[in-house]
Amino acid sequence: MRIISLLFVLITFNLSSQEIKRVDSEKSFINYTGKHFLHKWSAENKNISGLIEIDSESISNIGIVAKVKDFKSGNSSLDSNSYRVLDALRIPNIVFRSSEIVDSLDVIKISGTISFHGIEKDLNVLLDKSTENNTILLAGKFIINLSDFNIERPSLMLQKINNEIEIQINLIFN
Repeated sequence: MRIISLLFVLITFNLSSQEIKRVDSEKSFINYTGKHFLHKWSAENKNISGLIEIDSESISNIGIVAKVKDFKSGNSSLDSNSYRVLDALRIPNIVFRSSEIVDSLDVIKISGTISFHGIEKDLNVLLDKSTENNTILLAGKFIINLSDFNIERPSLMLQKINNEIEIQINLIFN
């Protein structure tokens, strides 16, 4: 009986020390920017799903899902071409799952796996972190290469778009 009571206390304590926060999809966004020698473009997704797990006041786990079709550039022709190139009907989601997190006061290093265009790749990002009124903001930029995800780069005037795409994230959890 004593062992059962001890297990109950340990399980209850462990569960009570963890907290789950959800992405605020009305305030959060993911933006990408691409370049070609003739122009630069960007698209933004404001319909993101995701959770973070907080254990002992530090982020211990994160998972984010964004649909390819929710990235909007303001140019329907560009969006349509992007959805076609990225196989948005066949592979609709971009998913990130953390595997290791180093959480300090104002910076967080996240290592994990991104699944994009049917390919999984390890990804390490360094993000700014701020906390205010039980809300956590993670923000920053990083680069991905389209070739890492077997994405055939479109051409314009016989010149392919740049391989590097800049990703900017602004995720608010509450």
